[in-house]
Amino acid sequence: MQFVRSVGTRGGILSAWNADAFALEGFISRRHTLTTTLVSIASEHLLTVTNVYAPSDHCDSKHFLEDLLELQPLISGPWILVGDFNLIRCASEKNTGNLNPTLCTLFNDTLDSLGVVELPLLDRLYTWSNKRSSPVMARLDRAFVNTTQCSAYPNTTLTSLVRPTSDHTPLLLSIASTIPKTNLFRFENSWLQNPSFLPEVLPAWLDAPAHADAAGSLAACLEMTRAAAMVWAKRMRAPPSLIPNCKFLIMLFDFLEESRCLSPQEADLRTMCHDKLNQAMKEQAAYWKQRGKQKALQEGDSNTQFFHAHATQRMRQNAIKLVEVDGVQLTAHEGKIAALTTHYKKTLGDPGHNNFSFDLRTIYAGHRLASSRLSEPFTEAKALHAVHSMNSCSAPGPDGFGPSFYKAAWATIKGGVMQFLRGFYAGTIDLGRVNRS
Repeated sequence: MQFVRSVGTRGGILSAWNADAFALEGFISRRHTLTTTLVSIASEHLLTVTNVYAPSDHCDSKHFLEDLLELQPLISGPWILVGDFNLIRCASEKNTGNLNPTLCTLFNDTLDSLGVVELPLLDRLYTWSNKRSSPVMARLDRAFVNTTQCSAYPNTTLTSLVRPTSDHTPLLLSIASTIPKTNLFRFENSWLQNPSFLPEVLPAWLDAPAHADAAGSLAACLEMTRAAAMVWAKRMRAPPSLIPNCKFLIMLFDFLEESRCLSPQEADLRTMCHDKLNQAMKEQAAYWKQRGKQKALQEGDSNTQFFHAHATQRMRQNAIKLVEVDGVQLTAHEGKIAALTTHYKKTLGDPGHNNFSFDLRTIYAGHRLASSRLSEPFTEAKALHAVHSMNSCSAPGPDGFGPSFYKAAWATIKGGVMQFLRGFYAGTIDLGRVNRS
């Protein structure tokens, strides 16, 4: 944490960061700005943030803008310039239309010299109000980024928050970067929280084409079910605003109920929101529990944040920050993939042809034989017991389906699974077809 002291009731800047995510590389403290350069612990990328509290007395505005110009040569890499500038850029940024053309021109010229672009605030026109009966409102708070930041984080957005007591509206700046995602299918336990999932997806298992080989039949069932699950998930994906919208409507109707009786339609809508919210919270908890790998806690709204935090911590621990090849450090995702693929190909070598000519009975002649129970044919009861003894959050196999799917869908899929197990026992199946499913 770094800060600039206030002078009486004016001024004062505080910059704080999560020490688990960022480390302070350096800072520059001036009267109206506090610049901190942070380095990401996960990726070692640098980000410079200049926190601004400009003077309200416009006699000092020129000196403030000159300070910004002196600051610019000291910045390298992505740069965010954010805070209360106490200046407007044009007449539309003030509801009265009154402005100082000289200051507007000076402000815009300074921004051009800094080489920064303003992030648009799309959800409101003004960020400050004098809170009078006929208020004066203006756009004084804003955020700028340089071109390096635009290229590194193209999904940076600016939104406003609720203004509790201050005459300024809080702003929320979100920085996002896209990470390449795998095309591999992964079954989500949260899908099972939706009662429509199994009835709509499992018919694809039954419609799979039959094969003479049991492994081929199982692979076809998995492929058909996987395709149906992906279509269902894309169609049923809930919008991100579902949970906050349901909470808002429930709170609204609860408030109205304190002053009057709700109409039947309003009561039905509130009940529907309760059901949707409960369903969404269960799905969210299951989603993060699957990634958090915590077995001791139950799924529920109260534990969702814990699962989310634990999953994030696991990602940080498992993430490969960089790969060094011949003295060159690679941090880009594509570069690390290429380096690791090349390394393991050299280590494992090319596949060859092996010819084994030995008899296991001869090798173990004279040794005590294992119990004959270990070589008994598979039974449905044993297979079901094995499925239910597995952790539902365990990693899926090559087919992408985890234990939770086999538990929930056993009544439908047991025929294909048992046919495969009987073929495996008899040694009449091609196991490679399952790995390629």
